[in-house]
Amino acid sequence: MTYNIRPVKLTDSVELAEIYNYYILETTSSFEVDAITEIEMAQRIAEITEAYPYFVAEGEKGEIIGYCHAKPFGKTVGYQFSVEVTVYLKPNVKQKGVGTLLYQALEEQLQAQGIKTLIASVTAENHESILFHQKKGYQEAAHLKMIGYKFERWLDVIWLQKIFP
Repeated sequence: MTYNIRPVKLTDSVELAEIYNYYILETTSSFEVDAITEIEMAQRIAEITEAYPYFVAEGEKGEIIGYCHAKPFGKTVGYQFSVEVTVYLKPNVKQKGVGTLLYQALEEQLQAQGIKTLIASVTAENHESILFHQKKGYQEAAHLKMIGYKFERWLDVIWLQKIFP
């Protein structure tokens, strides 16, 4: 199957909100608990794309099947070369190489921007995402115990880090 990876557009906000809302409402991959609207997603896209890359993956029929982006890791100037990265896919397209294609585009753009360190924050029970990041060269940098609370239980978070040479 062939996928098209392209920069996000504000008009993608409806499809991206649908993808993300699955993770908000059904999983611990996001610690948000309330679904977001297409307007909120468009605002997030606009804010992120002011300075950082944001890509979508389209399936054979042009539908959006996943997305990834980077955002600032910290707010002070000392973190200017570090970003937090994230990827979300429609559940039915996992394990098909879409996440890899998205991260390739993202990492190429980040390197071109002079970014040095990438951080992925993953719920410890999300073994699939941890393995994905490890296969992409990320290494565990921290294990934060009981840092998140969702679905009436405490959750650990793993920070995975990749440093560009």
